[in-house]
Amino acid sequence: MTMFRQGKTYILISVFLLLLSENIFPQTTSTPYSIFGLGFLESTSIGPNKAMGGTGIAFLSEKSINMTNPASYSGLDSLLSIFEIAVFGKYTLFSTKNENQSLVNANLKYMAMGFRITPWLATSFGFVPYSSIGYHINTEAPVEGTNVNYLKSFSGEGGVNQVYLGGSVKVYKNLSLGVNAAYLFGDVTHSESSNVFNYSLRDVTYVSNFNLNYGLNYHFNLKKWEYLLGFTYNSSKKLNTSNETTIETGTGTEVLKSRIHKYEIPQNFGVGLAVRKDFFMAGIDFERSNWNGINFNNPLIKTRNSNRYSFGVEFPSQGISKGTTKMFFFRFGAEYRESYLIIDNIPISYKAVTFGTGIPLKGALSAINVSLELGQNGTIKKDLFRETFCTLHLDMSLRDLWFRKRRYE
Repeated sequence: MTMFRQGKTYILISVFLLLLSENIFPQTTSTPYSIFGLGFLESTSIGPNKAMGGTGIAFLSEKSINMTNPASYSGLDSLLSIFEIAVFGKYTLFSTKNENQSLVNANLKYMAMGFRITPWLATSFGFVPYSSIGYHINTEAPVEGTNVNYLKSFSGEGGVNQVYLGGSVKVYKNLSLGVNAAYLFGDVTHSESSNVFNYSLRDVTYVSNFNLNYGLNYHFNLKKWEYLLGFTYNSSKKLNTSNETTIETGTGTEVLKSRIHKYEIPQNFGVGLAVRKDFFMAGIDFERSNWNGINFNNPLIKTRNSNRYSFGVEFPSQGISKGTTKMFFFRFGAEYRESYLIIDNIPISYKAVTFGTGIPLKGALSAINVSLELGQNGTIKKDLFRETFCTLHLDMSLRDLWFRKRRYE
């Protein structure tokens, strides 16, 4: 192994250890709707899939890791190792019937690595967020027995992260099965404070458990086109919890009696269809999450089974670079996602359009995938919030032929 590859390996190991030693993805969202449950549920789409509306259930992992379907890892090249890390920046305009307010936030999004172990077995592992919490709300409350109001603040932070290890087995020429084994962990933190009465109430619930996500991919050729089918399944799972509630006043800090919070993730299944010819690719996804029946102990909050729809297209640049390592890829797509929340009989929905490109590079950094997401979440009905956002995703991909045998050193 050359000194360059040794140095690259040490860098990757250092990054993994750094993320393990710190709080991974401390906050990747800022939305008032993250006050409920486990917060805002993050998409599992990464890399090029993000620019295609999050579509990826039927796609194979080739130019990038596709953790949406663990069976996709069978598409990894037998010599190629892929390491990916991503960041994002988001501008959000929050609107009600009476006022608007904007916010900008940015953070690390995910880190993942994938490679083939044997001709029939491939693997991927990494860190990705499952959900995130981030909000700050100021409101006025009356002083009991008077007509005087005082300012009260509510805030939240944290979320659920997942460390996953996945494997894909090619059981037949065009049929692959896969599984992602993930450890979910994190905290759900809600705070209440007032400078007038000089108190701060902080409620923290730590959550954890293991989870399995299964996948299947089948592809075949017909009249110069390749057709790909993908299926995913995830069973419902209750999360282990421990709670700590503290109140801080001018006289000190007191630990209150722990509260009982029940959190769980829903049963989920998805199906995807994709077509490919030469360097052109297109696909559609459908996912369903069975949230109905999960109770948040709030009379204004109901849950529903939520559906997600998306489509995406990828095509190459034309000219003399087509078919070479200098070829650019252009992508676009759209996504519509029903939230599991019904607030005061108003269903909440998320919709977005996406655009992006894959830029080939030379050296250690092999490619950069840039995508822009424009969308809305929520509504202004019944004094709720509507979020209009623009998110820039920057996914950096490091690819190398690490496992190629060399004749001379």
